[in-house]
Amino acid sequence: RDGILSDLRGRSKCYVSDWTDGFAAHVHILAPSTYIFFASVIPALTFGEQLSDETEGQINGVHVLITTAMCGTIQALFGGQPLLIVGVAEPIVLVYGYMFIVAKTYEIPFVPWASVTLFWVALMCALLAIMNTCCYIHHFTRFSGELFGLLIALLFLQQAIKGLASEFQVPAVHRRVLEDEGKEPSWLLFNGAFALFLAFGLLGTSLASVGARHWNVFNGFIRRIITEYGTALAVLVWTLVSM
Repeated sequence: RDGILSDLRGRSKCYVSDWTDGFAAHVHILAPSTYIFFASVIPALTFGEQLSDETEGQINGVHVLITTAMCGTIQALFGGQPLLIVGVAEPIVLVYGYMFIVAKTYEIPFVPWASVTLFWVALMCALLAIMNTCCYIHHFTRFSGELFGLLIALLFLQQAIKGLASEFQVPAVHRRVLEDEGKEPSWLLFNGAFALFLAFGLLGTSLASVGARHWNVFNGFIRRIITEYGTALAVLVWTLVSM
């Protein structure tokens, strides 16, 4: 309890300035806001699709988007951290996948069981906050955090590779029809190659835009715009190309 009260007293001194300073920055706040928006939305869409596959549609992208928006809003309002990334990650998807397998095996209603599990998680988080367990963080080295970051990066990479590999396969919706016809569609190779083109195109333009500030072309204003908004623009441009 003392830890929570201490946190509230500490945050109350700068809570208002977190918002007023952000709005006072005017156009300069758009770049980090845009980056945080895409950093929250893209994983929500990606993992929402994966959750839909893992749970046979009982949890899907709409649910993930809504909960991400709700948690982000609550964290911004009550936590005083409006530029914090809040969202689902690959370990959560794995947990839900295994929970769905267990629920299906033992004929347990999945959604109510998942809801009860989340209430227990909320209770544990509240107890950890009440006991001020964050004061023990100095007993851990950066190795733990870096190792977890490496795990998340590898899981992201694994999911990206699986997604690209799936583009060379016939979608499950059309698989039965094509198996009955006994022939492989002619568009399959092009579909996979086009997916690779989009993936590496997005990766390349995003990485190139990061160093745009040091380019020898364009004036300083344009280079700064490309540096700050390059990733967001790359996502929009390559999404349009994919259409």
